[in-house]
Amino acid sequence: MFKSKKVLSFIMALGLLLLAGCGNSGEVKTSGDGESGSDSGKYKIGVTVYYMSEFITLAVGGLEDAAEKHNVDINVLEAKNDVATQISQMENLIAQGVDAIIVAAVDSDSLDGTIKKARDAGIEVVGLNMIINSDHLSSYIGPNDVQAGELETQYVVDQLGGKGNVVIFEGPIGISAQIQRKEGIYNVIDANDGMNVLEIQTANWSREEALTIMENWIQSHGDKIDAVVAQNDEMALGATQALENAGMRDDVLVVGVDAIEDAVKAIEAGRMDASVFQDAALEGGQAVDLAVALLKGEEVEKYNAIEMELVTKENAAEYLKIYQ
Repeated sequence: MFKSKKVLSFIMALGLLLLAGCGNSGEVKTSGDGESGSDSGKYKIGVTVYYMSEFITLAVGGLEDAAEKHNVDINVLEAKNDVATQISQMENLIAQGVDAIIVAAVDSDSLDGTIKKARDAGIEVVGLNMIINSDHLSSYIGPNDVQAGELETQYVVDQLGGKGNVVIFEGPIGISAQIQRKEGIYNVIDANDGMNVLEIQTANWSREEALTIMENWIQSHGDKIDAVVAQNDEMALGATQALENAGMRDDVLVVGVDAIEDAVKAIEAGRMDASVFQDAALEGGQAVDLAVALLKGEEVEKYNAIEMELVTKENAAEYLKIYQ
């Protein structure tokens, strides 16, 4: 198994210059002394994330806590939802000679070649949160997204007594969360003949986009809408705002995924009905655990999924403690 590398100083300097030369490096923060693993006696782990959403911000907290626990250096970069930026960030990390890269992918299908470059250079690559279609990935940790879609939709079906009309907000088309949460949603809808889908559209995880789309759906369908099933909380909150503006919120169920703080507060206040909690900090921390285990030559599972948990008004107060 790959161990810390001795990297010639001029190569390190070149890598740092390359990173500095990027007009928008997306650097978020670095913990540790910033030296190479070989110079400081620490492993050096580079991280690139799709963008700093509330969920990813919590995950980065978990990454940093685990880095401190393992006494490793960690450098977190934000790709701002741009595939080219994420590939550039990974290539810069390879040039710097990091020991491992953790990547929350912008796109599931675009990183295989870059991951292969990293592995050919002796660098372990751990996928985080978004499944990456690559045989070269060292390991993966993320949510059970099929379960997430099933949990939120089953809640709706139970509340409606198995009969009603729903609209569905999807994440960016083609990423693993969108595909798997949709699978889970339709697993439940297809098992209940009384459920009907009026509309399904991506709002790209965006509260603002969902607000606009929901306003259009209200114009098109009015009181025919019984429930909103959103693949994340940001879109659910956008739909909630549109329903409140139209005076329809009390007549329409709204559910989402992630149990971010805004959503849990909305559930406790009765503005949303349910969400599905995925433990961002746990996910981030376990990504570092996996990377360190790989660097130490330990055997790890290729695919690792955390269990998802339904959040409703009855247990929202317990989940709010996470954010206190």
